[in-house]
Amino acid sequence: MSTDDRAAVEAALRGPAVTPPTRAALLARLNARYDRQYFTPAEFGQLRAAAVRLVPHDPAELDLAGLVDDRLHAGRTDGWRYADSLPDGDAYRALLAALPADFATLAPGAQDEALRAVQTRLPRAFEDLLAELVEGFVSHPLTSYRFGYAGFMDAPGWPQVGPNELEDREAQYGR
Repeated sequence: MSTDDRAAVEAALRGPAVTPPTRAALLARLNARYDRQYFTPAEFGQLRAAAVRLVPHDPAELDLAGLVDDRLHAGRTDGWRYADSLPDGDAYRALLAALPADFATLAPGAQDEALRAVQTRLPRAFEDLLAELVEGFVSHPLTSYRFGYAGFMDAPGWPQVGPNELEDREAQYGR
């Protein structure tokens, strides 16, 4: 993680343009670290490798596999699934078991082939996992910063609200 990126995100979150509840939620996301609890070590290794291949990221700064593991361990759900689908944890376990045992060490092209095969075999589990990984990635403050998105600055005081108008804080945020 770039310390400059992290410092810029923290400065924005601690600034006057962010309300206390939003600040607390986003700082919690920024600083979240997870211990594996739900998956076995082998499953977690598969999940981490698949997560990095599906949504390229550095797990040291943004632990998408840990986020999924933590959610399942806590029993949190988004409240829906297809009627004929397994619960998320069981569906993800089936998906991870369908990957080659050496998935994490395969060349990128071979990983892509394995993921396409799993997507064909278990499309709903694949769709759910991909959606969860993307949600975790997009909702992380570092991603917002790197996209130059300042929409989380939710304190009142946005006089520039017309099309193609940017507040100074928006124009200066991100890289």
